[in-house]
Amino acid sequence: MTTTAKGEEARSEILNAAWKLFITKGYASTSLRDIAKAAGNRAVGGIYNHFASKEALFAELLEMAAPVDEMRAMFAAARGENAPEVIRNYLRAWLPISQRYYEYLKLVQIDLGEFGGVNIQRIFPELATPLHDYIAYIQTLPGLKPMPTIVLMRLLDTIAAGYVVTARYSPEDARAAYSPEEWIDMMVDALLDGITEAPAESATDA
Repeated sequence: MTTTAKGEEARSEILNAAWKLFITKGYASTSLRDIAKAAGNRAVGGIYNHFASKEALFAELLEMAAPVDEMRAMFAAARGENAPEVIRNYLRAWLPISQRYYEYLKLVQIDLGEFGGVNIQRIFPELATPLHDYIAYIQTLPGLKPMPTIVLMRLLDTIAAGYVVTARYSPEDARAAYSPEEWIDMMVDALLDGITEAPAESATDA
C-alpha cells in the first residue's frame, strides 16, 4: 500500500470513528483521544496529520455528508396553489429525507448547539433562513389560519421529528399495517384537518 493510500485509509478511519462517537456521545463528551482509540488505537498526534483540530474534523464530517442538493431540490419543488397543498407536498418530500439523514441531522443539531450553526451555514449558506422563508411563503397562500411564522415552523418541525423517531424506534408490528407513504399522508391529514370531531349541533342550536 502506498503512503498516499495509507493516509487516505487513516483519514477515513478517523472520520468514521468520529462520526459514531459524535452521534452517540455528543461533541463535548468526545475527545480526540476517544476518536484516536476508536480509529484503531492510533496516537492522538496522528489525527493532527489530517485535521487541525476537533472542530475541523467535525466540520469535515458535516460537509462530506450534507444532502445539500436534495434539500435545495425539495424547497424548489414543494410548491402548490394553496397552503394545505404546499404543506402536504413539503412533508411528503421532507419526511423521507429526514429519515434517511437522521444521524446527519444530529450533527446539524450539534453544530447549532456548539457553534451557533457556523459550519452548516458555510456549507449551505441559505440554510440560515430557507425554512423560515419557505414558511413565510406558505403563509402568503390561501387556506391557512393566521399564526406567527415561528409557530407554524415549529409545528412542522414537530411533525417531522415525531415521524422520524417513531419510524426508527417504535415496534415494527405497530407500523406494518401501513406503508411509509400512507403513514405520511395520515399524519399530514391529522395536521391539516385536526383529530377531533366537531360537536354535533343540538336541536336548540339549529
